[in-house]
Amino acid sequence: MFLVRARRAGIVLICGILAVAGVSVPAAQAQAPANPPYKLKTEPADLSAVQNGDPLRITLSGLPKGAKAKLVVCPKDVPDNLMKKVYVPPWSKDSTLLTRVQAYCQDEFGDEFTGKAAGMQSMERVRSSTTGDIVFDTTIPRGTLRPHAVAWDPLYTTYEKAVNPGDKFPKVPWADNPVVVDPVTGAKSRRQFSFTCDENNPCTVTIQITAQDAAGKTVTWVDESLKFTPYLPGIGVKGCKGIGRNTLNASMPERLGRTAVAWNQALCAPTRSDQPTNIVSETEDVGLTAFDKGASDLMITGSGNALAAQSVRSREYVPVGINAAVIAAVGWSPTDVNDGGSPLNSKFTGTLSFAYDEVANMFTKGGQVPDADGRGGIFKNGSPLVTRNPALAAIKDGQPAGVIAVNARSGYGGNTDFFGATGESGPGTVPFTLSRALVRSAPEAWVFPKKGEGYFGDLEGKSPGVIADLSALDPGKFRINNVDAKTGQLSVRKTVDNAVVGRGADCAGGCMNWVITDLATATVNRWTPVALPDGKGNFVAPTEQSLRLAADAMKIGPDGTAETGTVSQDGAYPLTFVEYLAVPVNPLIDANCQPMKEKQEQLKSFANLAAGFGQSLLPPGMVRLSPGLAATAGRRVAKIGTGTAEKACQEKEAAKNPPPPGATGATQAANSSLGGPSGGPGSSAGTPVAAATGPAPAVAPSPESVAAAKNLAESIDIPKFAGAGALGALIPLVALVILATLPSATAYLAAGRPVPSWLTRALAGIGAAFAMLFALLRRKPSGDVA
Repeated sequence: MFLVRARRAGIVLICGILAVAGVSVPAAQAQAPANPPYKLKTEPADLSAVQNGDPLRITLSGLPKGAKAKLVVCPKDVPDNLMKKVYVPPWSKDSTLLTRVQAYCQDEFGDEFTGKAAGMQSMERVRSSTTGDIVFDTTIPRGTLRPHAVAWDPLYTTYEKAVNPGDKFPKVPWADNPVVVDPVTGAKSRRQFSFTCDENNPCTVTIQITAQDAAGKTVTWVDESLKFTPYLPGIGVKGCKGIGRNTLNASMPERLGRTAVAWNQALCAPTRSDQPTNIVSETEDVGLTAFDKGASDLMITGSGNALAAQSVRSREYVPVGINAAVIAAVGWSPTDVNDGGSPLNSKFTGTLSFAYDEVANMFTKGGQVPDADGRGGIFKNGSPLVTRNPALAAIKDGQPAGVIAVNARSGYGGNTDFFGATGESGPGTVPFTLSRALVRSAPEAWVFPKKGEGYFGDLEGKSPGVIADLSALDPGKFRINNVDAKTGQLSVRKTVDNAVVGRGADCAGGCMNWVITDLATATVNRWTPVALPDGKGNFVAPTEQSLRLAADAMKIGPDGTAETGTVSQDGAYPLTFVEYLAVPVNPLIDANCQPMKEKQEQLKSFANLAAGFGQSLLPPGMVRLSPGLAATAGRRVAKIGTGTAEKACQEKEAAKNPPPPGATGATQAANSSLGGPSGGPGSSAGTPVAAATGPAPAVAPSPESVAAAKNLAESIDIPKFAGAGALGALIPLVALVILATLPSATAYLAAGRPVPSWLTRALAGIGAAFAMLFALLRRKPSGDVA
């Protein structure tokens, strides 16, 4: 009977989500009869709460051959105050939209994210003869238009007001913008027009379209249907009461921010209760230390104990998702042709294939002297990499043939960042996974060259080995641009902005940058991961199938986590890693070593959600757990808080001054699910990499720094994630399901009792239904304007 009711509840949810999804698709809008018919869609479809810097694709379909279009940012409502451009009376009003857009919107629009002119402003594209589409790949701007005079608007004109009947142009009777003299400086000024685009001031992406109509006449008109509301980039939980007495401190790398926000909102938004966790963005080594010392109640990492400087606190690593380290291509290539037969640059979306020795040379041989040994010579014309990848071979830079046939760079012309490569600085799973694979698969190429002059310091002619921080790839006193490591994802995105939007002369014949990141981040930013060799030498791209296959084939280390860089199975993506939630075995305790019952229940609920229903809330690019990992997650969640407050108190004191590596004293707990100890010293991959590669030990967070991080997290806004509009409208339904099932399961687990089979089946069924529904939302096509 319960399963029947659960099925009915699932049907109700399906109907509700489909109804809301239908509402979220922009309605069709008819074009003026004189203009050729066309369709317009955007990715994402909903632009009502996008972030500054988010990728945006605009596609115009159905236009005739020779069509072209131009983007211009305008205020939500373009002013309608222009006078017709005539020089003698009578003076009449001009309400033509095209004229108004050209008058008010086409000056320079400054984008706050990049700190320069917006890539979208005045972007022009022509029709592809291959697809018949006009495609704009750009980013969402947030900022202000540079103030400027509008000659034919009375309020912003520079013309003088006519006061006598005999006054002639440039004096006009409608002028209403007198010169103002500053009484102190004597400076003269007039009003100038400007507008702002932000969360309080929606704007319009106007599209000026030029095409031939049915009679063969060339016409130009403006589409003003695309309204957008740009928010500041960042993450933060919405719809909840805020930080409460039982809110958990959750340390995690930035790549998990969106996921953690979705999990928080699923638990607290339905009832507007306290936020379950306070998200503290930290590098994985710092987060693991904070967890070990009790400053954080849970922590997320992709490599278990491998980046931990200490591991005194007994813990379980609960798998909550499958991710991967990737090398993402960001740029444009002239692989298309316009209607005139000329090459047409297109945003790169294909898959490139890299051998391991090419990857190793790319990140150890420097970005200088591209026509010689820069990047190990892998990007020279005729190299195996260029020959294997037509999109690279198509990029030209106007140099003599055979010198530099590939211009994959950001700003050559004397700049040293040829074939610019970047990524996040700080210890993390991504560089750890990549370097472990290169140490094993390309040891001869994974070596710094012997350049002399202190370029690589003590590592001249040596291998960087297994590294945890990309900064280790530039060890000498000179900047050689192996990798331009930036602090935080926003800085990385700014670095590759020119290649993202195809801006500047360097992208005229194509351009390409490279980002070392994780698959989920690359997917959100629409960066294209390259394919790498599997155990059989076949090139494998990171997909849901190749990540699942890899996760099930990885070696399990002594800490119970899948060891990164140990994938060798045919068809598996080699740089796959599993995201783990580190949770304490012993109870949460207060300053007096007393158990914190309510906070403990909060921890159990959050872990249950992350490993269960939360799998349907993972961002694109992060893969849900395989059946084996899901079963492991359930067993490990059941162990949360099963120890004693006395042991927790002992650990808290011991973590303040942990024993040196290799010494005894680390609290260990059995981990029968995967055969290794949990919470003890790391596996063979678990030696703190920071100590091996030279970076200074991480400074443990103090109560003051944790409080500051809390304040920062509380002040940051969250954009809508994929399907957020539909989820928000269905919050009452979500609340019914979660509140009806999750507490029951939590009660059984907290009591140490197995969850009844009927409840397990019901939760699995509901979770599968939600997974299907959220998959539908992610695949929901963008709205068309016909």
